[in-house]
Amino acid sequence: MTTALILHGSCHCGAQRFSAPAPESVTQCNCSICSKRGALAAYYAPDQVELTLSPDRLADYQWGDRMMTFHHCAACGCGVFNEAPAWTTDEGENRPARIILNARLFDDLDLSTVPVLHVDGRNDW
Repeated sequence: MTTALILHGSCHCGAQRFSAPAPESVTQCNCSICSKRGALAAYYAPDQVELTLSPDRLADYQWGDRMMTFHHCAACGCGVFNEAPAWTTDEGENRPARIILNARLFDDLDLSTVPVLHVDGRNDW
C-alpha cells in the first residue's frame, strides 16, 4: 500500500493554509469566475483536505446558482479554495461534495509536471 504525498499550501500572507495529497491532475476552466481568478483547480473529497484558516481574514463569494462558495484571503487577496456541496444533475447523476484547492498555492508542487485538464465552462454550462 502506497501513501499519497501530502503537500502544504497557503495564501501569500500565510493566513489561510491547507494540506492535501498531491493532485494527479488540475483543471483550468474558462468560465467567467475561473478565468478572472486564474486558479488551477485541484478537486478533493472534504475528508482529504486539512484547512487551517484565519476566519477573521477569510472572505467568501457566491454567484449565479450559488452552488459553489469561493473563499479568498481578505488580507492578501489570494483565491484559496472553493466548496461545492453534493448535488444531483438534471440527468439524475449524483455528484459528491468537493473542496477545490487553488493548486497554484501549493508550496512544493512543480505544476509543469501535472496534467492540465481544460474545461469549457464558458460555453458548456
